[in-house]
Amino acid sequence: MIRWQRTGDGEWAMQTARGQFLGGNGHVWRVRLYSGIELEYDLEEWAPFQ
Repeated sequence: MIRWQRTGDGEWAMQTARGQFLGGNGHVWRVRLYSGIELEYDLEEWAPFQ
């Protein structure tokens, strides 16, 4: 998963999360990170990537 955000100086910063897909729908995905933590990602903010 990847999310782009504007920084204070107007540049773009990228944040990524990697793990195993656990389920979800077209709006929210549940992911287990490789560290073992389970999170939900709102697809309005995050986009899938490979």
